[in-house]
Amino acid sequence: MADLPFEWRSCGLTTVGTVRKHNEDSYLASPERRLWVVADGMGGHMRGDVASQSIIEAYEDFQPKRTVSQTIDDLENRALEVNAKLREDLEHNPGHIMGSTVAMMFAKHDIAYFMWAGDSRIYASQNNVLKQISHDHSFIQESVDRKIMTAEEASSHPSSNIITRAVGVHNQLYLDLDYTRVKPGDKFLICSDGLFKDVVLEEIAQQLNKIPFKAAEGLIDMALAKGANDNVTVIVIEAFPIGSATRQT
Repeated sequence: MADLPFEWRSCGLTTVGTVRKHNEDSYLASPERRLWVVADGMGGHMRGDVASQSIIEAYEDFQPKRTVSQTIDDLENRALEVNAKLREDLEHNPGHIMGSTVAMMFAKHDIAYFMWAGDSRIYASQNNVLKQISHDHSFIQESVDRKIMTAEEASSHPSSNIITRAVGVHNQLYLDLDYTRVKPGDKFLICSDGLFKDVVLEEIAQQLNKIPFKAAEGLIDMALAKGANDNVTVIVIEAFPIGSATRQT
């Protein structure tokens, strides 16, 4: 089955922000392989850098498999292998806990597949409606889900940085999986939490009306203008009709 008549263009950008000394975020934007990945490291003292970069390095030689199921298995297995390596490193260096969120999108034909662990997010803008695809693996989100606190209370809670699932944090890693059908003009955003800590949904939607480079640039600029207390990484992805635009990466 041949791909439907649209192509992909994307732009990934990252910034250390205005407060942090190191950028512990890493990303991969590969429209030619139709794979996009964001990893937000944690652990301090540059340990987060190692964790997030280890994830991205695991996908640098990725090539789609013959079937979707084989490809999804491969994408998951690569994350599991990084998780195992980080846990092994912890055994040799007790107390040096490090880990990373991961959020990724893979496209095949007219379907986009999403996988994630942690609180880096995936958004989809389809028919001019922006929605969050991923569901945060965080103390705050779980508290809201269990009705322990309201969304309003969660937005200013001091424990907003506690995540409950990530690569390298537990011996067993579980990635959530979702998918959606894609039409030309659909746009997607993968980002670290440094973006949505400061930039609200309506502002994200406004930026996604632009081409990927302008949208990514606008989101980074907006986060910086609002203080950017954390590292900020964004990848903006668009499906567009063949011949309608020049590819941007």
